[in-house]
Amino acid sequence: MANPHASDTPHWEAAFEHYYQDRVGLAFQEIEENGVGEGADLLRWYRVIEAEAVTRKKSHMLEIAPWLSLEFVPEQTMGLEDELAQRAIEACNEVAERLGWIHSEKTLLSILAEETDGPWSTNPYGYCVSKEPYEKICLPNYLLDDAIEFRQAVAHEYAHVISANIAEEYAPRWVEEAISVLVERKFDSDAWRALCKDPSRWRSALDLEAVLTDRTDDEARKDEIWMAYQQAGWIGRYLADRNGFSSLGELLKEIANEAPPSNLKRTLRGWDRTEFALRKVYGLTKKELFLNAYRSVANTSESEL
Repeated sequence: MANPHASDTPHWEAAFEHYYQDRVGLAFQEIEENGVGEGADLLRWYRVIEAEAVTRKKSHMLEIAPWLSLEFVPEQTMGLEDELAQRAIEACNEVAERLGWIHSEKTLLSILAEETDGPWSTNPYGYCVSKEPYEKICLPNYLLDDAIEFRQAVAHEYAHVISANIAEEYAPRWVEEAISVLVERKFDSDAWRALCKDPSRWRSALDLEAVLTDRTDDEARKDEIWMAYQQAGWIGRYLADRNGFSSLGELLKEIANEAPPSNLKRTLRGWDRTEFALRKVYGLTKKELFLNAYRSVANTSESEL
């Protein structure tokens, strides 16, 4: 796999090579004594690799299904592994059914070790990363304390697995988050009020993508990032209400469509993949989608959240 996080430091080059093969112990060995570079530019990745390596050192593996395995630290799950496995597979099955997905990508669900939870955590709600030989979902340990939140987090991250594979990684981040936030069913009333009160907080597609893909660690940006996730979720909700949830799966397929007629139309009309797919599946431009989705937010009552 090509390394998308190239570095001039040989240790980091080797670390990323190990990381994307999920040899997280070897990845951490490479960087543990060599730091994060001038200006700590790689601190986020140091923390990610460290957390996965600490977990792997203590963890056991449980195969839930031919396509899904659970990584856990036994003394921290306290004998609840079967219950967690059941919640996880139910969440994955529900998302797959709604998006028209047949489980075909091996997925590892890793519950990170308790000691990796903390204010320094770079992904406090969990994350999904494509590795070899599987997609890997990592969830923070604190989610074990709440069955509903655990299931929601699994659904959110497995939706990323599905989105990335159906769309062959061509979907923009805001489309993926539109689906993931929607399946998580976590619409925040405070964010809804803020959007209704101040339409300027509703971003364009370009601006929304920029916020969702900016990995800068900045405490002051947490509210901005949360609002971006909420906006994406409302866009997904609008599309699902308009054409049914399964239409989101069709949107992802159309984004990945490589049929010559589709490629020719996109080229001749100067549309990107998402613009073309939205027009074909929903009869909407991006601009119309964002305008209509905001109107749906403004017309929603608090009881409907």
